[in-house]
Amino acid sequence: MNLPAVRSDKIQLAQTAHSAIFDSSDFTTPEAELLKLHEILDRGIPTIDLNWRRIAGWQELTAEAFDPPARRKDITEIDRVDVNYELGNPAQAIMFLGWLSSRLQWQPVSYKHTGGDYDLREVDFVAPDGRKIHTELAAMPTVNLGDIPGDLMGVRLNSTNPKANCITVLCSEVAGCMQMEMRGGTQTARVEEVTSLAERSAEDLLAEYLQRWSRDLLYEQTMTVVAQILSKVG
Repeated sequence: MNLPAVRSDKIQLAQTAHSAIFDSSDFTTPEAELLKLHEILDRGIPTIDLNWRRIAGWQELTAEAFDPPARRKDITEIDRVDVNYELGNPAQAIMFLGWLSSRLQWQPVSYKHTGGDYDLREVDFVAPDGRKIHTELAAMPTVNLGDIPGDLMGVRLNSTNPKANCITVLCSEVAGCMQMEMRGGTQTARVEEVTSLAERSAEDLLAEYLQRWSRDLLYEQTMTVVAQILSKVG
């Protein structure tokens, strides 16, 4: 659904509720509406985005890829990130990038929507040590669209340092793996296939949330960074 301008009477009503529930896969202007979600969170209103839950598998495998000490020490060498998602809605891709940059303490410095066949978005960051990080979000045209617009299809973490042990390829299916592996360097990469939650219905995800609801501090931290990223649109 679209998020209207946040009116004071609606804010007062929301503040008396257990939580406000959204599904950003339904947003028709995702960037603007993600900013409105952050505004609601910033007012202290507990908020749930069912689409956030759909990227949990991607987050878990990304973190697990750097559990081995040999890889963990090189995680700060990551300076190139590619995220592919199903054409239609970049909300999952933007939230994944917000989560990753929040964990690595990257500060966004620019956001450029260049469009084209892949509706390309480019986001640049700076790391705590001053290194520059370049990321690209690309929408992949698919023959059979899924039920959820904008499902993640592939993530590639890379480095311009050829000696860094940090190349990681995550993909949801064979096609996603092929797209990511075509960029080269996969002989030294860690490749994982993600069991996606993307196609799970809003009803199923909502039932899970209601069974064990609590404030999701990681989501709130991520949305703070998402708002910082989107504030750089230009």
